[in-house]
Amino acid sequence: MKLSELGDIRASSFSGIALRSIASAILLLSLTPAPARAGADFEQQFLLKPGWNAVYLEVTPENPAVEAAFAGIPVASVWTWMPDDNTVKFIQNPDENMIETSGWRGYFPRPRPEAFLSNLFILKANQAYLIKLDGSQSLTWTIHGAPSLRSMSWVPDSFNLTGFHVDPDHPPTFGAYFADRAALEGQPIYRLGPLGDWTLVEHPYSESIASGAAYWVYCKGTTDFDGVMEVSVDWADRMDFGSSLNSQSLAVRNRSTVDVDITLLQSASQSPVPLSLIVEDEETGRKTWANLPSSYAMPAPAGQELLLRLGVRRAELSSDEADGILEIFNGLGDRRLVPVSARSYHAPPPGEAAKARSTISPYAGLWQGKVLVNAVSEAQMGGSTPKETSSVLPLRFLIHVDSDGVARLLKEVIEMWQDGTMVPDPENPGFLKTETPGHAVLVTNEDLIPQFSGVEMRDGVPVGIRLSTVAYDFPEEYLEMSGAVGLSGSLEVTLSLGASFPTNPFYDRYHPDHDNLDAQFLNPKQEAYEITRHIRFVFSDTDPSGKTDPEWGDSLLGGSYSEEITGLHRNTIYVGGSFRLRRVAGVPELNQ
Repeated sequence: MKLSELGDIRASSFSGIALRSIASAILLLSLTPAPARAGADFEQQFLLKPGWNAVYLEVTPENPAVEAAFAGIPVASVWTWMPDDNTVKFIQNPDENMIETSGWRGYFPRPRPEAFLSNLFILKANQAYLIKLDGSQSLTWTIHGAPSLRSMSWVPDSFNLTGFHVDPDHPPTFGAYFADRAALEGQPIYRLGPLGDWTLVEHPYSESIASGAAYWVYCKGTTDFDGVMEVSVDWADRMDFGSSLNSQSLAVRNRSTVDVDITLLQSASQSPVPLSLIVEDEETGRKTWANLPSSYAMPAPAGQELLLRLGVRRAELSSDEADGILEIFNGLGDRRLVPVSARSYHAPPPGEAAKARSTISPYAGLWQGKVLVNAVSEAQMGGSTPKETSSVLPLRFLIHVDSDGVARLLKEVIEMWQDGTMVPDPENPGFLKTETPGHAVLVTNEDLIPQFSGVEMRDGVPVGIRLSTVAYDFPEEYLEMSGAVGLSGSLEVTLSLGASFPTNPFYDRYHPDHDNLDAQFLNPKQEAYEITRHIRFVFSDTDPSGKTDPEWGDSLLGGSYSEEITGLHRNTIYVGGSFRLRRVAGVPELNQ
């Protein structure tokens, strides 16, 4: 009998159907954290017995090809159900009829004669599979791979072959798991019995769901049920910070009717992703960033959603690329696995890590900063100690750090775009392939602007993005600074405004008393004075503003600021304050 004929048959009649030729019992199904390994990696193990086995993958294998995943495993065939309509296609004898039945996809290993019939080529997370094992010995099948937050999709008014994301150490019962779900509560569920047949779960409130096992579950009507605890992220099915994203939201919804505690557990990894979490002070309501501990719990009221903001502390990455797993539990037997990954600011993109590249300073790029001047010396008294002012003066600074770590003070920079180059593809005649990808450029020499294109549209025309400051000026395009950018050390630079420099505050070419000419406007006469500013940035490993942003030390830096100004007054003026610098572009070179 086909399961497609069972849409109107209840559990009492279906329980008598023995499908002994289809599958054998799975004695051991477990999903456990993999030992410390690089990559967003979890280990799933199955003890397969000769004959048919039904499993539920919660990870996509590192190499998802079916042939690679079962290398060394004597499988006769592997099947998965991907329905293309609303009718379940399930038959008694898979060896004879499954390949001809719509909705089923199968794999036959070479050199089996039916290998050419294979239409199942990859394995993926959150999918149930039927595996037929050859031979007479049981063996353990181990899969390493990345989990996925891809949602479950139910076929209405039909049986569904699926598994569930449950805590292997504290699994829920079927009854508790489907409680209050109109489409699933009280509906027939079938599991593999000890004799290798599909048997009805007759006591759903005392029989537990096994992690990694596949079941036939009847869905009456439509439902979006994806577990008692639903987890989602900002994009796709994983939390990937890439090389520039600093924070993301993680939503955890408690769909149960009781209050629970949600627990976040960071699994061991050789290259863990150091995470921070925004927390709120219950008394003051102030929100701050705190390091996420290896295990963290928070209350989740019934039916409510927790919206958590997580940030990556790139300054603490132990390698260019870091990956890990965030396990989330609700205490009711649910567990979801969230892959987390991040790359350092100048790490090569995925797939490019093996290519040779020069070492790039971890702080390379364009930094835009704000100085808050809050202390000035009393020049008329000849004082050398800055005294606190009644108000704060903000100043904008632009600093570029090249791939070698050399810092330059900029007064203006324009972000443009360098188009990539294409060449004929030798493998596909008539088509082109990318030889050099396009990339952003930073321009301080305006003569070079025609060589590039814009990075944003304005009135239908591509234009560049200009950043500038009025806090200082100098004749050159930029000034090289001594020292280095980082969590310690300092940067220093001296800039001078000549007596006739256009932005010298004493000079005015149209004012007879400030044009550096005599009364007849014929001969030079000093009426303005050269002004020199010696500026010093001293970096700190703590944020001067008192904040705890996870970006600190990577794309956010700061410390104390000081300046000595000569020529503006007969006595030197001493200035003090604090500064914060934020990396706004990762381009390591200027004018290229």
